[in-house]
Amino acid sequence: MAFSPQPAQLEDVEAITTIFEEAFAQDHIFSFMSPNVPEEIDHEHHVKFFRGMIEQGDVYGARFTKLVENDTGKIVAFSRWIYPVKLTPEQTKEKQEKEEQREPHPEGANKELIEDFIAQLMAGRKKWIDPETMYFLHLIAVDPSYQRRGLGALLIAPGLEAADRDRAKTYIEASPTGLPLYLRHGWEPVDEMVIDMKPHGGKHVAHQKLLMREPHAPNKLKTGPTLAS
Repeated sequence: MAFSPQPAQLEDVEAITTIFEEAFAQDHIFSFMSPNVPEEIDHEHHVKFFRGMIEQGDVYGARFTKLVENDTGKIVAFSRWIYPVKLTPEQTKEKQEKEEQREPHPEGANKELIEDFIAQLMAGRKKWIDPETMYFLHLIAVDPSYQRRGLGALLIAPGLEAADRDRAKTYIEASPTGLPLYLRHGWEPVDEMVIDMKPHGGKHVAHQKLLMREPHAPNKLKTGPTLAS
């Protein structure tokens, strides 16, 4: 069965949002972020988040890609790579202002958890990413009914190939579910986020690995599905 990578468009935002929500429904951190938010309100909050990313385009180095099943035309996965980019001082200021102007959390959201999670994400990125020389796999999600078919590998490959051509490092924040895939692609742990989930309704301490891949790191994957030619 063949799949085609295509640039994500605004009309794809509902499908992309649904894939994200279903893929992370049981996540060790995300599943605790909106315990008391009505589903439709939480969904609309996520729609605004992804709509903003797609509207932003590639001005800051982003490559937002959907993966489409050829036989059905269905969007089954997506990724958002950030390629190296040298911004002007004006662009840097504009980017920082946009990042600070996040949508307010919906009523009932676990705000302390969300702020802790975002603060640790931003600290890790500031510590480890050189945006002018490095590649960053910002987001990737696969429809649960299409998981374990190698689709994540299809979305990862273009960014890694570009990074290898540039002899550049790549960075990712890995959920426990995605961690084995990233390790097989040559990423290695360099740091981690740690969040005590007990104050937020959980019974565990959540660990989220921060990974770096050196250029031309060995790929340990087996052959998977094919892209359409």
